[in-house]
Amino acid sequence: MSMTTKGSLRWPIAIVGLIALHAAGMLAVILIATRNPSFSVEPDHYQKALAWDRLAARQQASGLLGWKAEVTSEAGSKVALDGARTRGLVCRIVDREGKPVTGATVTMLAFAHARGEERIRFDLRETGPGVYTVRAPMARPGLWELRLSALRGPDLFTTTILHTASNGERR
Repeated sequence: MSMTTKGSLRWPIAIVGLIALHAAGMLAVILIATRNPSFSVEPDHYQKALAWDRLAARQQASGLLGWKAEVTSEAGSKVALDGARTRGLVCRIVDREGKPVTGATVTMLAFAHARGEERIRFDLRETGPGVYTVRAPMARPGLWELRLSALRGPDLFTTTILHTASNGERR
């Protein structure tokens, strides 16, 4: 092979090599994006966007009720050591005058911000006037988003609460 033939192959080989390197990089990014449990997309985001007016009307009606909700961990609640890995949650719901909202059907959708794809839906039960509790499978410490719905008769209250779940350790 002459020097001219060797030199003429360098650029095509370099270009093919760069294209192959780019393709390998894109494949790596796709694999990371689709297999990473920390990455999440809101389920049915397109349908939710199409129904935005209904959602806004529901949020406005919920706001007009004047209800407020507060979620805390049960006193001294740590992740259970029995293998169930549940956390006790207490939800208090009051109306605009501060009176407990009783007799509501309360549900919650919860997910840790660190693992947005792992969503948990559960029902809370009323254990006192305006007090609703559950043992929730929320073993992961950190920031959780809790989407609460309370239905009493024709009244539907919805809210989103950010809750920090600790593992009981103090630093």
